[in-house]
Amino acid sequence: MVDKFELYHAAQSWFAKNTEIYRSSRYRALEIICKKISEVMDVQRIGIWFYTIDKEAMYEEMTFVVGGIPTQGSILKRSELPIYFEHLRAERVVISNDTFVDEATSEMVDTYMRPLNVRALMDAPIFSDGEMIGILCCEYIGKPREWDIQDKNFAASSSDFIGRLIESEKRHTYEKELRHRINYLENDLKRKLDDLNEAKLSLDLALEGAQVGKWDWDLSTNKLLLNKTWYTKLGYNYNELPQTMETFKKCLHPEDVARVFEELDRHLKGETLFYECRFRMITKSGDIQWCLDRGCIIHRTSDGKPLRVIGVNVNVTPVVKWEQSVIISEQQLKAMIQSLPTPVAMFDRDLKYLAFSSRWAEEWQNFGRAREGQNVRADFRPDWISAMEKSLQGAILSRDEDLIEFSPGNELWLRWAIQPWKNANQEIGGVIVMAENISSRKEAEMKLTQASKLSALGEMAGGIAHEINNPLSIIKGYIDLLRRHSSRQTLGPELLLQYIEKMDQTVGRISRIVNGMRRFSRESSMDEKVNYSLNKIVEETLDICQERINNNGTAVDVQFLKHDSAVYCRPVEISQVLLNLINNSYQATSSYPHPWIKIKMEELPTMFRIQIIDCGEKISTTIRQKLFQPFFTTKDIGVGTGLGLSISRGIIEEHKGKLYYQDEAPNTTFVIELPKLDTASTQISH
Repeated sequence: MVDKFELYHAAQSWFAKNTEIYRSSRYRALEIICKKISEVMDVQRIGIWFYTIDKEAMYEEMTFVVGGIPTQGSILKRSELPIYFEHLRAERVVISNDTFVDEATSEMVDTYMRPLNVRALMDAPIFSDGEMIGILCCEYIGKPREWDIQDKNFAASSSDFIGRLIESEKRHTYEKELRHRINYLENDLKRKLDDLNEAKLSLDLALEGAQVGKWDWDLSTNKLLLNKTWYTKLGYNYNELPQTMETFKKCLHPEDVARVFEELDRHLKGETLFYECRFRMITKSGDIQWCLDRGCIIHRTSDGKPLRVIGVNVNVTPVVKWEQSVIISEQQLKAMIQSLPTPVAMFDRDLKYLAFSSRWAEEWQNFGRAREGQNVRADFRPDWISAMEKSLQGAILSRDEDLIEFSPGNELWLRWAIQPWKNANQEIGGVIVMAENISSRKEAEMKLTQASKLSALGEMAGGIAHEINNPLSIIKGYIDLLRRHSSRQTLGPELLLQYIEKMDQTVGRISRIVNGMRRFSRESSMDEKVNYSLNKIVEETLDICQERINNNGTAVDVQFLKHDSAVYCRPVEISQVLLNLINNSYQATSSYPHPWIKIKMEELPTMFRIQIIDCGEKISTTIRQKLFQPFFTTKDIGVGTGLGLSISRGIIEEHKGKLYYQDEAPNTTFVIELPKLDTASTQISH
């Protein structure tokens, strides 16, 4: 029987010598490796998983299955498997002799281990360029297995081999790209040479065509050779000035001489691979020209002392001017942001202040004192930091209304937006945050909404007596009957219970009317949204208005939903909208000979639709265009405020629905559309 150590050692040698691994695609190479590991370790499943870029999950590159089809594409998330991911981070090899009971795999027993019958597992991290990029996963099927030190060492060495293979693949990719770029440059140079009648031009002529000055400094003789372009780009004729180091110094701006020779000296001492310096030169006409000088040592003595330095000199004045214009533009942008009348702040990629408006500094003391260069990670709320980091990835986030609690008892309504800004290279350079305090506006809107509800109640106040007096008259009638039967001694137990039950039902009706009025009139904008029966909302709305409408001769017909369903809403606000539309229909049709109002409810695939239809004719085009404008009303002075429809539309839109007038309907028809709940959460609340 072959010794396990020898078997594993032979497999490692096989990996190193197998040319197919190095010549195949990544997927094929990994498949070959996994198959070999499965064979020598007697393991039925060998998988290779790689981390996502943010290291918050791993995806299955491929899993070799003995006697089966390889799988790929599964995802393991850190948020769902924190214990497992922590073991991967802390241990060289994660070993589980029994996956059903071991801590490291406890989170995956029901979702991964049992479905695949994986009873033993050994995961070895894969490293590339010093960073853990994934794992080699050895999964044993059917029963627990005791992994020994040789198994562990072989798994670790195999994962290291895969890491080196990935590094080799990267190097091949980089080399291929480099070769491609070199070929491109060579072909480009060839095209330029062909354009010059395929003449064999010297290097100096090529540099002249590119307007690049060339210099060649012999340190042993201190002689400096300058090409024609070096002179012409400064406005001189060739050799108009002597080719010496003194000529170079003479053309340098006096303030840059020391810096230039300091950089040259650093390169001569071996402190830098290349000499590179950007400086100003004075042209023959006295103008300033910005130049980029770059060179390197090409000859040395036997003991390493530099003998010859060669380099090029390029006019970069346009680049410098562009950079200066960018700086000026950034300064102007900062000045503009500082003068904005809204609270706006600009941050870099490290979430440090670049600029902010005066309103920002005044209003947002909750964020701490703002100053340029300050990092806000410690000052801002964690959810704000998370949103800003998402924006750094390209997301644009906003909220028109958001109630934020900065501290116990300190709540503010905000309208905010966070979006990335891009630099001159069209790369995300940071984020811009706008956070406007709309608490005053929100408070005014709440007051308007409440005023609209009270106005609706005021409009129907005259009919409240009918709503309550009719049931009171019924109770009074039964009391008279009880008194008459009592005086005649004809009141039997059955008749007494019948009268009491009738009076109890009538009292319940009065109670529903009063409760509906109390519920409707209170402030509800801060209520939590709940799953509530849509049929129940319509019933409760009619409780406080149907009697008055019927007593005035208006017929009300309601088509309820056949299958009662719930909507996610603030029930009082939906009731307010319904009551407003019903009141409008009642008032608009009260002068008709036989007025009627229909409420039609229907369930559609993605929403519920409620139509409030009355016997009135179509509304004219002129009025239709203004229906939902605030303070527009066709009612007499003192009857309507003109706020009902505009506020009602705002309420429905806040519930992700729609409120509109139906043009094509033969009679006056308003339509409410509300989105359906997820079927998993449709528990009706009464």
